[in-house]
Amino acid sequence: MDIGTQQKYAETFLGLHRTGDPLVLFNAWDAATAKAIAKASAAIATSSGAVASALGYADGENVPLDVVAGLVSRITATVPVPVSIDLEAGYGDTPDAAATSTTKILQAGAVGINIEDGLSGGKRQLVSPEQHAAKIKAVRNAAQGFGVRLFINARTDPFLLKFGSPEECLNEAARRAKVYAEAGADGIFVPGLTDLALIEKLVQLTPLPVNIMVTQGVPEIPDLARVGVRRVSLGPWPMMAAMRVIGQAAAGVAASKQYGTFLQPNA
Repeated sequence: MDIGTQQKYAETFLGLHRTGDPLVLFNAWDAATAKAIAKASAAIATSSGAVASALGYADGENVPLDVVAGLVSRITATVPVPVSIDLEAGYGDTPDAAATSTTKILQAGAVGINIEDGLSGGKRQLVSPEQHAAKIKAVRNAAQGFGVRLFINARTDPFLLKFGSPEECLNEAARRAKVYAEAGADGIFVPGLTDLALIEKLVQLTPLPVNIMVTQGVPEIPDLARVGVRRVSLGPWPMMAAMRVIGQAAAGVAASKQYGTFLQPNA
């Protein structure tokens, strides 16, 4: 991908985060799924959990970074839309490591990343907001040096890691959102937040576009749009649904010794 196209995609991706009409990301895990999703979607995003599972790894930065970068290259060469990558915690505990990882992802053609504060030293634990903010600053500087307006979606995990009561988790997420915004983040991603009233309160407490991940109990998209959410991610659920369909089809063929409608080429 030439730099001019990548810069254009970056600006397009930023503009897709609209109040009242959130960007809905049906997350991909390889080039084939990205191509299928891009037929109906304005942008592509990956799920680290889905990518890891598809490649035979556990989630949590276990997929080698070079493999991730290679996957990004294949996706960006396959789809004519902006691509954002789940970069987990930046593949390293230091700002320099996160900057190096980001540069590799930019070289592969991506225009956005997720970078989370709930993984450190291979363990699921909240790092200090200052530590994560230092990563975000380093990532922003790397992107500026590369010449692309990278969308940095700062993921914060108080709800996933059960920091405290729902209100305490919300207050911590809002506090971190402020620190991350000052460091250069473009969005705040809060997986595990499902209560509509708390979601609305978070939207009111931060100027950053709020990203909500679909999980059990999450309100419907129109309700999220109504309270100001600007991005909705389906996370690993598309891959899990696809694997269920494949597993059921395989079991049906094994039991019936017939192809079934699912596997008929013209069905």
